[in-house]
Amino acid sequence: MTMNIGSWYLVRLTVSIAAVVALGCQTASQVGTPGPVDVKLIAFNDLHGYIEPPGIDLNLDDPDQGKPATVHLGGAAYLATLVKQLKAENPNSMIVGVGDLVGASPAISAWTMDEATIDIMGRIGMEISPVGNHEFDRGKAELLRLQNGGCATLDPVTNPHKRTCINGPFEGASFKYLAANVTDNDSGQLLFPATYARKFGNVTIGFIGLTLKDTAQATIGAVGLTFGDEVEVITRYAKELRAGGADAVVVLLHQGGATTATKINDKTCPGLTGGIKTIVERLSANDVDVVVSGHSHKEYVCEINGILLTQASYYGTMVTDINLTITPGEGVIARSANSLPVINGSTTGTVPRGYSILEPDPVITKVVADYDALTAADRQAEIGYAAEPIERINDSSGSRINVVDHPLGRVIADAYFAKATLDDPADFAVMNPGAIRASVLTSNVDGKVTYDDLFAIAPFAGELYLVKLKGEHVIRLLEQQWEQNNCNAKQYMGMCGRVLQPSYTLTYTWKFDKNAQGKPDGTGNVVVRDSVKINGVALDPDKTYRIITNDYLALEGGDYFSAFTLYAEEPAKNMVTSDIQALIDYVGSHPKQTPLAKPSLRIQCDGCAPIP
Repeated sequence: MTMNIGSWYLVRLTVSIAAVVALGCQTASQVGTPGPVDVKLIAFNDLHGYIEPPGIDLNLDDPDQGKPATVHLGGAAYLATLVKQLKAENPNSMIVGVGDLVGASPAISAWTMDEATIDIMGRIGMEISPVGNHEFDRGKAELLRLQNGGCATLDPVTNPHKRTCINGPFEGASFKYLAANVTDNDSGQLLFPATYARKFGNVTIGFIGLTLKDTAQATIGAVGLTFGDEVEVITRYAKELRAGGADAVVVLLHQGGATTATKINDKTCPGLTGGIKTIVERLSANDVDVVVSGHSHKEYVCEINGILLTQASYYGTMVTDINLTITPGEGVIARSANSLPVINGSTTGTVPRGYSILEPDPVITKVVADYDALTAADRQAEIGYAAEPIERINDSSGSRINVVDHPLGRVIADAYFAKATLDDPADFAVMNPGAIRASVLTSNVDGKVTYDDLFAIAPFAGELYLVKLKGEHVIRLLEQQWEQNNCNAKQYMGMCGRVLQPSYTLTYTWKFDKNAQGKPDGTGNVVVRDSVKINGVALDPDKTYRIITNDYLALEGGDYFSAFTLYAEEPAKNMVTSDIQALIDYVGSHPKQTPLAKPSLRIQCDGCAPIP
């Protein structure tokens, strides 16, 4: 069964906060006949430029077949069709994003400086979205350009494939970015508006859009900006919106969590953890009705502290269908939400009752094809070969597990290490798991690896640096993987932390102990000291070691790995190459005759349960 495409339209009605305040204390009866109004919000998050299907599957329970049905998800053309279907159900509908629409994007979007994704979001009908941490990957000036328009300045040497204003002048996003907690240090003003108000009949919904306060630790481009506390900012603007006449307040927050749910739409949010839980528990249901979240690439719908909380997975594979009934002057009297998978046309067989295989929207299909044609030849260039698929380890939803040593992470770290020249040798290399952006090195039957494959894995084009640390500070670096900040940020099945991916020259064991994890910075003690070996030799705490890593870690101490910046014996040295170039050279050294083999494990865990 397929969904009908139906007609669609784009509603754009911007009401500034000043207009809401001007509404003052007018009652619904003064502006129209009072009565409940049904409103539908269609939300998705963390698209990351995946306008083509991202190759992500989902198993759906199928009682009729007695076994799960596997469906294939995503793709902007299919997303557009589902959005149209939902909008057709209620004329009082609105499409909202929740950040990271762009950034860490595959080449089809990144090589247009993400103008392709911004264009397609406008065509689908998005109205507002908060900034996410990855919106800042290229810095605030480039983000402002995406909003306001204009051509990017490109260096043909460092960006040989990238294009800008490819269809004439780039007019900028037709939707509005919000950033309630982001202050531009140069002007002392908010980078984007904090709020947005939308009238549906006799009721007004006030929206607050913001990103996580730790955005500066989550991207290298968030410089010259100050990020405020989420709860303080939300509470302040929610009260302003209520005082200005808003009948409902919806928060669009690029911060998230995770649950232990084994299927979608488990409305209990079992085992909910992460930053979003702490934030929502500190908010008042008198101020906020709904929090639509993102960032953690998870799916959930539930009520926490009297507030409806949702997230719609990632890469355009799901949307959240949020339905509110609002009475003028009284507020939200009923609310519900459901996660809906974007089931694309590559799905075969029978899908469970209540689900449908979508037809691609013909307009968006053509637009995506046009963007694809601009770069397809370069992206499909053969680089090298792999003997078998080399994977990132994911959870059941396809999201990266951050607490393990990934086969694909080892490949990237080995590529970093291989870029060290004979004149400037290194002892080992590490990279952060968050920089492994794709799930497999190659899915081609013959093992061929293309430029597109590598760019999907490493889209940031981060520069590589040499950092010198003493052995005792290498231990500090390793302990930071499981200390408080990274334990709070990343959790999985009772484990927590963010594990640096090592080259083959660094091996060690760590001991799983719930009581030892999550200690304040500088007090961790989970690494088995005498197990740490560099090139097979026990680590010497007094020896200086030469480490290759990316600019995010070396220069920023990103992901809370401050040992790189606190203890470096001298300023980090630029290796004058990028992570993507390192991968190209490394994989390119493995032709079809001698394909790249899956690398062996480097990190052992004493006491960890097997990863399912």
